[in-house]
Amino acid sequence: MRKTKLVKKAKLDKKDRKILSILIKNARMPLTKIAKKVGLSHDAVRYRINKLKKDRIITDFTAVIDPAKLGFPIWGDVALSLWNLNDERSKEFIKYLKTHPNIVAVWNLSGKSEWFIEIYTETLEEFNNIVSKIKIKFSDIIKDSEILLVMKEIKAKQIYPETYPGL
Repeated sequence: MRKTKLVKKAKLDKKDRKILSILIKNARMPLTKIAKKVGLSHDAVRYRINKLKKDRIITDFTAVIDPAKLGFPIWGDVALSLWNLNDERSKEFIKYLKTHPNIVAVWNLSGKSEWFIEIYTETLEEFNNIVSKIKIKFSDIIKDSEILLVMKEIKAKQIYPETYPGL
């Protein structure tokens, strides 16, 4: 989970920004192609990517998958408002969400619903069971909830747009 804290802004030059922009679109692009697009040598691009990784600007390389093709066609989100939350219950709640195999993302937000949970399941019944278990297990701290089932995917790209801030 990405922690929100004040961090010193990284100093990147135009070449670093271009490398990041290329990797955002295709992290598997060969270094030789990146080097050609950026106007640097293969070794210089490798050095810069390694430095971006060392500085934790690049935190991971990952694949974007279609969960439906892996047998999880039901996708939905649960927005939760909590109350009476103490440190112990908060830790239990977060641990439960982080370790549940069908919960793929958890965000702590500002606003009416402080928690946003993304769930993938094989069936609607399974989705409902997961939500019910969360509501029962944490009934003492859940003030309000809203279930948001994805009915139709219009646009879903888990990569950043070309106009990503800072690039």
